[in-house]
Amino acid sequence: MPRWKALPEELDPQIKEFTSQLRRLVDRNDLSIASVADATGYSKTSWERYLNGRLLAPKGAIIALAEVTGTNPMHLTTMWELAERAWSRSEMRHDMTMEAIRISQARAALGELGTPAAKSGAGGRSGRGSRLGLRVQPEALLLGVRL
Repeated sequence: MPRWKALPEELDPQIKEFTSQLRRLVDRNDLSIASVADATGYSKTSWERYLNGRLLAPKGAIIALAEVTGTNPMHLTTMWELAERAWSRSEMRHDMTMEAIRISQARAALGELGTPAAKSGAGGRSGRGSRLGLRVQPEALLLGVRL
C-alpha cells in the first residue's frame, strides 16, 4: 500500500510539484507525519493537509521542515513562493466562480432570467420585496439578496 494518497486532480501543477517535493523530503529522511509535526511545531493534522495538497503549508512550516531535514531553505522557499502564487490564483478563480453562481441564482430567484417566478407576477408573499411588486423566493433570502 502506497504511503501517500494521490494528489487531487484539480491541483495546479506548481502546487503538485511543491507538495511532491515536500513528500520526497519526508520520505528521504524516513520521517513520519507525527515526527514532522513534533520537530516543526505544526500539528499532525496540518501536515496531513499540507502533504495531501488540501492546504498550502505556511512559509514558517516550510522553513522548519528544511531545518529538520537539513535542506537548504532557500530552494524550498522559492518553490513555496511559486506554489503560493498558484494557490492564490486558484482561490481567486474559485471565488469568482462561486460569486458567478450566487449572482446567477439570485437573478433566477428574482425572475430576471424569465423564470416562472417572474411570469407569475407579484405573489402572495409579504415582506420587503412585496412592496416593490416582487415575489421574494426563499433562495434569494438565503443568498443574502437585498431588495
